[in-house]
Amino acid sequence: MEKSLTMKIAAVAVVIVIVVAACALLLSNNKEKDDVEIKASLMVRGNADNNYKIDQNDMDILEDIIAGNKALEDYPLADVNKDGKVDETDKKILQDMLDHKTGTKIYVETLDVNGDNTTVEVTYPLRNVVTYATNMEMPVLYAGGGDYVAGYFTKSYKNAQASVSSTAVDLEGSQRQITAASWANFTKLDADLNASGKGGIGAFLVDYSGITQITSERVSDLEAAGIPILAYESADSTVEGATVVTLSYLFGEKTEPIGQKYAKLSDEVLSYIDSKIGKLSNDELKTYISFTMYIFICGPDSTFASTPSTAHGIPYSEVNSDFASKYTKNSTKMETVEALSNYTDVDCLINNRSIDWQATDDDAKKMIVDTWNHSNKGVSSTEYFKGFENKLVYVNNLLPGPAKLAYTAAALYGEEISYEWANSILQECIDMGLAPLQGYTVEQIVPYFDLTKYEAAKA
Repeated sequence: MEKSLTMKIAAVAVVIVIVVAACALLLSNNKEKDDVEIKASLMVRGNADNNYKIDQNDMDILEDIIAGNKALEDYPLADVNKDGKVDETDKKILQDMLDHKTGTKIYVETLDVNGDNTTVEVTYPLRNVVTYATNMEMPVLYAGGGDYVAGYFTKSYKNAQASVSSTAVDLEGSQRQITAASWANFTKLDADLNASGKGGIGAFLVDYSGITQITSERVSDLEAAGIPILAYESADSTVEGATVVTLSYLFGEKTEPIGQKYAKLSDEVLSYIDSKIGKLSNDELKTYISFTMYIFICGPDSTFASTPSTAHGIPYSEVNSDFASKYTKNSTKMETVEALSNYTDVDCLINNRSIDWQATDDDAKKMIVDTWNHSNKGVSSTEYFKGFENKLVYVNNLLPGPAKLAYTAAALYGEEISYEWANSILQECIDMGLAPLQGYTVEQIVPYFDLTKYEAAKA
């Protein structure tokens, strides 16, 4: 079953899709009515063969296009500087990319504040970044970019985000708001970096779910200062993977291998899930409802709802029209503890929670119990999920994308995909050397918990 998530991209429309053993972006080049689709997880121009790295094969494609042996419409990213043609200028930029030349202008595909594509220029290697929203902060750290964070609007998870540079400036925002005061801190940081000869803020990295905080006035500030915005819907595990691959490349030669390993692991996870679930009939596929902020139901367009779809789950909104008509927003708070009472035929409830790593196994057990019994203004979450306990699974939103997808698949298809396998994927992420995970065990990271783990933690 194919999962798709549409992202607009200017003259290029981007759709995230799952194919066998591929974590890929589909770009449709609609210039002059020619529709061309390409697959790419490294979202930079010059990645002509649409994979997760820049190498000689990309140069070979450019040379073939110049020689007339290949067509640009079949390789849209071969137009490195996006001027509508492939020529010696593109070759020069690509050669600088192959040589990892400091100061090279890299042309990056991203979303603008309207959800449309824009190609922005960043200077290689990318330094002095500022992050906004957890679902962008974690990909930065998984990409090995902690040392290159100059500032952040919030850092809510002491352990998971410990690899952020100790010199990074707290701009004093919050997860849901960039205040006028915190924006003033942002512009001051840029001025201070320029005054100290460090070249100002290299890029503003934003999870697209928080894009409403980037007002037109703030866009003007960024344009005046020459600060590019890199915005991705990185709460989705597939987009998160592409975000890590892209950032690890931009951060430089030292971190680039991290993204390549990350992409390969993502491919392996997708391939394994497809091999197990792809053979099931439509009647055997599981339905799900996604949640965030404990008791908020995610609508069909929420990025939190897309990862279960990637794992071959069926959004409950597709099989229940009453549910679909009620829950259309990205997130809607359950009005009463009876909110789910008419939807007892759903197969799985997946609750997305950002949970910090815990210092000990006992701390992890306490976190599980506290989260399961969380008080929502005096009403326990257990009241909202009463009668659904055997269907409820919490998945840690801070996990690296391949692990998040693995645990989500196990939550949906426990008979075909085990939590032990998901644990092994998280262990691979630990062994890979991903900075946020270092020094922690699988259990201390609290990757998931269901009723069985809750009862064991409570005992």
